[in-house]
Amino acid sequence: MLFDNLGKCVPKKPNLTYDEACVDIINNLNETIKLIYQYDECYKCDFQNLTILEPGKNTSVVAKTSSPIQIEYIFSSNTKCHYQQLLYEHYRYGLNITEKCSPIYIKEPADNAYLPILMAFVILFSFGTIWYMIKCIYKNSGRLRQLLTWSTEMEEDLIGSSAGTPLVFERPPTAIAKHSNRLKSVDTFRGLCIAVMIFVNYGGGQYWFFKHSVWNGLTIADLVFPWFLWLMGLSLTVSIQNKMRALVPKRLMVFQVIRRSLILILLGIIINSNKNLSTIAELRIPGVLQRIGLVYLVVGILEVIFTKRTDIEMVSWAYDVTSAWPQWLIMSSLIVIHTSVTFVADVPGCGKGYLGPGGLEEGRIFYNCTGGVAGYIDRAIFGRHMYRDYALEKVYEITVKIDPEGILGTVTAILTAYFGVQAGRTLNTYQCVKAKVVRWTIWGIFIGLIGTSLCSFSRNDGPIPINKKLWSLSYTLVTSGMAFIIQAYLYLFVDILKKWGGRPLFYPGMNAIFLYVGHVLFADTFPFGWKPTVQTHGTYLFMNLWGTFLWVSISIWLYKHNIFFKI
Repeated sequence: MLFDNLGKCVPKKPNLTYDEACVDIINNLNETIKLIYQYDECYKCDFQNLTILEPGKNTSVVAKTSSPIQIEYIFSSNTKCHYQQLLYEHYRYGLNITEKCSPIYIKEPADNAYLPILMAFVILFSFGTIWYMIKCIYKNSGRLRQLLTWSTEMEEDLIGSSAGTPLVFERPPTAIAKHSNRLKSVDTFRGLCIAVMIFVNYGGGQYWFFKHSVWNGLTIADLVFPWFLWLMGLSLTVSIQNKMRALVPKRLMVFQVIRRSLILILLGIIINSNKNLSTIAELRIPGVLQRIGLVYLVVGILEVIFTKRTDIEMVSWAYDVTSAWPQWLIMSSLIVIHTSVTFVADVPGCGKGYLGPGGLEEGRIFYNCTGGVAGYIDRAIFGRHMYRDYALEKVYEITVKIDPEGILGTVTAILTAYFGVQAGRTLNTYQCVKAKVVRWTIWGIFIGLIGTSLCSFSRNDGPIPINKKLWSLSYTLVTSGMAFIIQAYLYLFVDILKKWGGRPLFYPGMNAIFLYVGHVLFADTFPFGWKPTVQTHGTYLFMNLWGTFLWVSISIWLYKHNIFFKI
């Protein structure tokens, strides 16, 4: 996992890319020393060989800076020196092998790798502030506009219009569909998800926290998809309730749900073929849109069947929950089945209840058991038609595939969307703003605490660690809890207090599916992306922000021209 040396650190000013640092190692002992290493991101992995140094010899290696590194060496047959340190990008470090276990020290510092993020934030904040000031000045300049209008009219009265100038009748601007029945906070939240998703999929400036977790854990990139599903559930509830009031036949609503689900699944497979058209044998069958389609199918049919046409009348403080007891009974049954299969099914050669990445973990005991029963089921059904995770292969050196949108994880993804359905039911049930916000907040805190307790409030421990690739139960609860709280306060500030209009995130939220499909199809096409000549965080951050900015701009143009793509 250490980068190949190839003499990269020999020059005084090495040509390093992002997430790389140099370590100069000198053997000051009178015996040959073997150094071993491992990164913290490779949980429970054996140490790997780093280098062997004879007495008085030295070498230079390239190390990663995205995760803390551990280095060990043993001398005099029984004395061990151990180092654990997070290295900084483009720094040059020194390590002197001595009997005193001298610490790793900095030889040559470099610029902070997070400066590009700070600069981008300052630029965006300054642009937003200037734009807000211009809007405030314009809105509060009514008297000035009246004066200018009066002066123009007076000038025309005194001078008169030119005889040769024809009268021009201006066509009134096209009315923008305001969608008064929509919650702007929901579209703003959805816009946030799609904007972050585009930025992350384009590379996220190559920062580790804008990439998906290698296995367990939670990064910014891991939050987007579950929030999107949660919002889909909320919007579905509002839509179904409106159709019920409009007396739309249930059989027609079921047909609409099935039609939309099939379109999403087919569109997802088409997008997968765009990424890998070399051979049909390698075509990936699961995918993001496929999971959205399956989740929408189950949750949509469930809600259409059990939702009553009568107007909601609150008869108890928990009516939004008790009125949906059949749905919650089915959801609970699905989770019991999911948990039972995960921990009771005996996978050949892997045993029961394994949730790890396989490969190097735990001394290669579970080398081909990546993902436990979830991975086993997907590999048995899809075979080679699965996602290839290069980051996981590199860290844990696995040889089998694991698909992050697999079958077993779709069950807990359904629960994620159904938490959104519950949020929508709360929205429809209670008229008081305080009741909605308080209940959403309670839901968020309650299920969030359950989720974090399942992982023992840690990254890798607990009976069910937070894992996006497996879409674990703890992952579902934690991300859904965050969505409840975010929606509660967006609803308060955007829809009720109107402290923020949701712009510019509101616009991509109105055309989310179009932006998702578009950004995938044109990911490697100029001007949305290109191959930078210098591989640094700054160049990648600019390119990825630029691509995201273009898609947000396209969404604004579509909104202003009253164009909305729906499935």
